[in-house]
Amino acid sequence: MDRFGVDAFLPFEQRVSTIVELVRRGYAESVVVSHDASCYIDFFEAGDFGDRWNYRHISEDVLPALRAAGVSEDDIDTILVKNPIRYFE
Repeated sequence: MDRFGVDAFLPFEQRVSTIVELVRRGYAESVVVSHDASCYIDFFEAGDFGDRWNYRHISEDVLPALRAAGVSEDDIDTILVKNPIRYFE
């Protein structure tokens, strides 16, 4: 699930609910998350992507939302650690 933080393309709540449903259906081993954020970008106006377009978004917003929706710590570890390791090995 790419582009967390760019809510203009897909709202945060829909991104989270999509991941929750994929995990519920048994696809946790196929999910990874990423965000689009940068320290400086000059071809968009400040605020075009909202307040969630930052490097802390996954840890401060996405993970708590997944936990609140019932995604287990094991599934979160799979999404954040095991899947990327498997992909890059």
